[in-house]
Amino acid sequence: MRYRRIEGEAVVLRQSAAEVLVLNEIGASVLDLANGDQPVREWIEALAEEYEADPATLARDVLEFAGELQEAGLLEAVESREGKEEREAKEERKP
Repeated sequence: MRYRRIEGEAVVLRQSAAEVLVLNEIGASVLDLANGDQPVREWIEALAEEYEADPATLARDVLEFAGELQEAGLLEAVESREGKEEREAKEERKP
């Protein structure tokens, strides 16, 4: 997904739907963190520290927002490194 930050907000172009979405500063921060390298837990920790927000409330909001992005085709789930290693280890043990 391509987006551009303009004065703290993120402008996202959804070419498939011919839409332009404007996300607030926190939404833009989520997009910055959603690079496939960090688990969602680390997004929440980083955002809680940056915005001095309640981690439980933030977790709920981030998961809801990530689900909305995924439904819109703007975010794709990626298997964690630990999950991938575990799956590969199980496959190696199969006869």
